[in-house]
Amino acid sequence: MKKITLKVDYSLFFNNDIINYLLGLNGIKLVKINTESKEIYVEYDSNIISLKILKMEILLYLDVLNVPSIIFFNKHLDGDLEKYIITIKDLCCEYCLKGMIEDLIEYDGIINAYSNFDYINNFNVNIYITYDNNLIKKEKLDEIAVKLNNY
Repeated sequence: MKKITLKVDYSLFFNNDIINYLLGLNGIKLVKINTESKEIYVEYDSNIISLKILKMEILLYLDVLNVPSIIFFNKHLDGDLEKYIITIKDLCCEYCLKGMIEDLIEYDGIINAYSNFDYINNFNVNIYITYDNNLIKKEKLDEIAVKLNNY
């Protein structure tokens, strides 16, 4: 059983209906929401539903599929965990940052990611990552950092 917590910037539809909707999907075992922190916690069977499909279902339900909205995620995995910081030298906008974090979810080995973005200063914005060194190497994270700086 895999677990993920997503923090969403937009949570108008965070209520029991989203819990019922997600529990109706094949492979979803448990859903909890925290409306104050705008977080949704899901336990799921990755052999039945992929993380990518789960993410899309959540964003589709919240009606933010075309508006990047995830500002934090945690896959709740243990292992040989290490820290890595991606510094975005010149961030276009907050939506680009959210899009970057949404993209990071789909990399195996990246356990969590969040940013210190203050919505004022777009220069040298950090994305803090925890990763499992057995699943993804620092060299791959270096490649991802280059890609995100050319987003």
